[in-house]
Amino acid sequence: MQAEKEWIYPAIGLTLAMAAAALVFTPNSAGLLSNLVILPSWMLASAVVGSIYALVRMMAMGVKSPLAELGRIVREDRNWLIGMMLMIGLAGANMMAFLWFKPLLNYLVPFRADPFLAQADRWLAFGHDPFSLLDWLDVPGAEFVYHKLWTGMMILTLLVVAARPASADKSAVMLGYFVLWSVVGPLVHILMPAAGPIFYARMGYGDHFAALGPGPETRVMADYLWAVYDSRSFGAGSGISAMPSLHVTTAVWMALAIRVHAPRFFWPMAMFSALLFALSIALGWHYALDGVIGGACAVAVHFGLRAWFRARRMDVNARPAQVTA
Repeated sequence: MQAEKEWIYPAIGLTLAMAAAALVFTPNSAGLLSNLVILPSWMLASAVVGSIYALVRMMAMGVKSPLAELGRIVREDRNWLIGMMLMIGLAGANMMAFLWFKPLLNYLVPFRADPFLAQADRWLAFGHDPFSLLDWLDVPGAEFVYHKLWTGMMILTLLVVAARPASADKSAVMLGYFVLWSVVGPLVHILMPAAGPIFYARMGYGDHFAALGPGPETRVMADYLWAVYDSRSFGAGSGISAMPSLHVTTAVWMALAIRVHAPRFFWPMAMFSALLFALSIALGWHYALDGVIGGACAVAVHFGLRAWFRARRMDVNARPAQVTA
């Protein structure tokens, strides 16, 4: 457990710091209550995803009665299960704290980067708008993949990594999750605040994205987010933020985590990450640059933390030899 604390303590600190910032800057703390539903929903989803994952894994291993084995684990391995619940619960608490803080950024940091990002996207796509090349992906069910399946895959990745033995690489992956949500997301938004293509006209920037035709699921969600933003109020899961795309950022984090801890499934996860990147553009939520920068941040955080934790482990392991000498 001591080895796990090297990422758990900083993760708790980041979560508490973000929650405290939300409480300090919010004009009405009652507005934060709507997001309290996030944590129980997260834990319920984690229990469902974890149970399905465990049953499928046991069937693949040839366990004769997966349900009976799952029952045995619940009865006899309670300490391990409690540890897993606490780690996943901490990730859910961080998500809740982020959703407390995210709407505040809309009111504290005025949007100004959309015109620049729209033009930068055209430059990246050689004179084309990236969404016009990917709008064929906006089909029924795309929003389900982009939001709900993404959430399920993120929870699954956390479960897979949390179940691994303590190591420098595990610490890097787990702490990386908290750094991306607590530091990278808010900081990049502050530096380059953007609402996204789907809100471009509503922000008064013109008809650059007039040809963007989001499906009914996307329109309903966009109307809800805009209504909450325009009324300067708070709602469950509210807050507008295009840069960086945390969907893509965390999708890249998932691919890196699976590459380290379940390498057989790296390519499927990498393809899922690529799909998330394409959908973030096709559905109108993000500029292409949002995903590029978010993905680059995920890679930088992962390798930076891995190098730091490995160096720390080497230093700790070297100390006894130095004392003996």
